[in-house]
Amino acid sequence: MSRLVMPKPAFFMHMPDSFFYYHAILEQLPPESFDVIIPDDAPPALIELLENSDYTARYISELVNARTMYRYLISDHIFLDDYHLLSDLATRQIRFFCELGYDHLMLSNDNRFYDMFLCMGKYQRRHLNFCAPENFHVVGWPQYDRWYAGMDVELELLQDTFNCDRYRPVLVWQPTFGDLSSIEAYAKIIEKLSTRYNIVIKPHDYTLYEEPERRALLQGLKGIQAVITDPFDAVYLMVLADYVLADYGNTPFGAVYTDQRLLLLNIPEAHSHAFTGLGSSDITLRNYYPSVDPDTNVEAIVRLIEQEDPWSQNGMRLQRLRERLFVNLTGRAALESARLISQLPQHL
Repeated sequence: MSRLVMPKPAFFMHMPDSFFYYHAILEQLPPESFDVIIPDDAPPALIELLENSDYTARYISELVNARTMYRYLISDHIFLDDYHLLSDLATRQIRFFCELGYDHLMLSNDNRFYDMFLCMGKYQRRHLNFCAPENFHVVGWPQYDRWYAGMDVELELLQDTFNCDRYRPVLVWQPTFGDLSSIEAYAKIIEKLSTRYNIVIKPHDYTLYEEPERRALLQGLKGIQAVITDPFDAVYLMVLADYVLADYGNTPFGAVYTDQRLLLLNIPEAHSHAFTGLGSSDITLRNYYPSVDPDTNVEAIVRLIEQEDPWSQNGMRLQRLRERLFVNLTGRAALESARLISQLPQHL
């Protein structure tokens, strides 16, 4: 049987954070010019976000049963390694890089599956040189456009939202999921830091929906201002934060992009993990930013955070790092991405 091919693009979203990855781009496009595809078991929080938007969302089973597909599918990575599923949803596959880190996972040979790439910068482009160069477009990081365009945010209201004492610095902790998560190794350390700082924790979506024991551990910490369990755009965390603690995967890179004070939490043997490996961007960050190990005592961490600013002393090196990782489209990345997406027939 033949299939109905919808000529417009569709964006694949599987977690609430996916909504925020694409939202700045979708605001630049007419709502009728695209659809959103979600899994049948999509988290209720994602469904609610979409119901409160102007976007048309369709379930995977609905499309498969109706033998309907799209000409273009935009996704941030292979969904559950299911090439067949994505091929059933669209005739052309566009990879939109929403994250950095986990290079051995994100920059693997799986990328040969894609027909076109929208990258954050030349770092991703260089590491995917086995793919055809004419298929690459460097667009930056649209989610953070508002940071550079000037955000209309009341800091005090944001502090009140997360129960922060306005007279103490805010420390935002963004642990990743899986084997490289810093949750178990650093939970008690974070709890002790709460006597000196406001602590706001943003767990990874996979932790919230697939790691209930870790979620419970975080919610049981004493003295913590907030554990964010509802959908929340990470851009606002950079407004709230005086310091950012992060571990691996994408968790540190928002702070790198926005030039925040970043302290990296090490996990033993992370350099040999299947997602990272020596030379991975999240391992290399430790050559630029201060990092600590799980056996570091609290007083040493406080001294490291509050010492004479090592970030400003390292300013030129950090600027060169950002230039390697991100294209300089600060404030215009969503517009450039939307332009390319609206012109997909000219490229594919």
